[in-house]
Amino acid sequence: MKKLLALFLGLAFLLTSFAPDAFGQTRRKKKKYRGLATNTAIVGGSTAAGALIGRGRNGALIGAGAGLLYASSRKGTKRRHENSKVRRYSKVGGGTLLGLGTGAAVGDKKGMIVGGLAGAGATYLYTHNGKKYYRAKNGRVYSRR
Repeated sequence: MKKLLALFLGLAFLLTSFAPDAFGQTRRKKKKYRGLATNTAIVGGSTAAGALIGRGRNGALIGAGAGLLYASSRKGTKRRHENSKVRRYSKVGGGTLLGLGTGAAVGDKKGMIVGGLAGAGATYLYTHNGKKYYRAKNGRVYSRR
């Protein structure tokens, strides 16, 4: 019994010696633009899903618009200090794409143009309300227009 316990403990120590080192004190390098690759993946994935689910180009436009609206509203994109105008323009672009896809699904080229203008105008008016986008737990406002 003692030999079996000693063998088990020896194997346990041997296996833990092969584990990679994990130091809690090492700092990770901060990314310059947090979440940019994630936002790109969200927009690309929603475009592909919209093209597969919807009717080709129209579904891709709807998916791209919805993905761009969601990606520009995520928490990680709200913390960069110079981004309130950029986020607003990307939201207007997402609304335009969403309107283009919806207008193209309902009508032809004329419906696509009208839907794009309606989506851009509605998103511009919605984001122009003057609300602050993000307030941290300590009360600091990060993105102000």
